[in-house]
Parts: sequence; structure tokens; C-alpha cells
Amino acid sequence: MYVALTLSITILASLYFIIQMTGTVISSESKLLQQPQQIQSYIANLTGDNNIPPVNTNAMGIVKFITNDRYYDNNELYYEINLTNIHSDVGKVEVHWGKMNENGPSVVTLYQKTTSLPLEICCTSADSENERTKLFFNGTVFTQAFEFGPLAGSKNITDLVKLFNNGSAYVQVYTYHPDSLSLFGMDSEIRGQIAKQ
Repeated sequence: MYVALTLSITILASLYFIIQMTGTVISSESKLLQQPQQIQSYIANLTGDNNIPPVNTNAMGIVKFITNDRYYDNNELYYEINLTNIHSDVGKVEVHWGKMNENGPSVVTLYQKTTSLPLEICCTSADSENERTKLFFNGTVFTQAFEFGPLAGSKNITDLVKLFNNGSAYVQVYTYHPDSLSLFGMDSEIRGQIAKQ
């Protein structure tokens, strides 16, 4: 009887050890599958030549988008706008749906001129001409910003990132012009396709 009891304990201990090892393997595999997503950045280089039709301007710009787990968890997308040689007030900066050689509808507004924005550095009242020609702005896109346009109703920021990944989105900068024929007195100044950096 003592031998049978010892054998039973040995078998149970072996089974426990096997189950524990299997559980360890499974848990280490699931941790590997849940590795945090790497930071991914996208960039758009903006010039007048990229407009359709092209615009003769010295203005240039870079818009950068950054994604990572924290942003995805909060369903948001961080961005920075850096514009130089802008000689007219910037009225609006938007992301549009469209390939490189086509104009498309607006998806989301990144910047719109207001009386004061805390993160805005727009030096229209600065002393030197050099400072007046720059604009830096950063912010975050939330899905609530998809109120109008092709992504209206989307609840997931990855829908916008999918457009970036397949080359179907560009950034458009609109500036105020006194001779503009548009309803709001703004014309397209510079544009750039969004691509992985």
C-alpha cells in the first residue's frame, strides 16, 4: 500500500510539473504575441509643385504623424506641422483622401486659424519678416474629428492610418489671398503625400 501511495504521489507530481511547464510555454508565447507595437511615423513633404494644378510659391512644410500603443489605446494620432516661407496667413491645414495625382475630399482638419490657440506658434505679429513666415503647430487627431467626409462615423483611428499605409492620403495647406475666388478667401498653397518615414 505504501508503494502504491508513493507511486500515486509521484504520478501526480509529474502531472503537476507537466501542466506547469505547458502553462509556462503558453504564457510565454502569449507574451510574445502581445509585444508592444513599435512606434511608426509618417511624413508629408509639402511644396507648391505637389498641388493640382501646381502653385508657384516658396512656401514649404513638413507634417509628421506618430502612432504607438499609447495613441492607439486612446484612439488618437499625434501630429506636428512645421511650415516655412509662408507669406500669407495660413487658414487651414487638412488631410485629404486621394492618391498623388488626384484631388480628393477632406478627411480631417489638423489646423484652422482661430483668434488664439495655446499650442500655436504663428508669428504674424513678429518683428522680423523671417519670423512672420513660419508656423509650428502640434496636436492630436481623435475619431470625433471624423464628423464630416469619407470617414464620418468611423470610431477607429486605424481607418485613417490605413489611408496613410496605402498612399491614399495627403496634407493640404490653405492660405488667405485677397484675390481668391473661393468662398472663404483661401486657396491651396502647398501639398504633400503622406508616406511611412
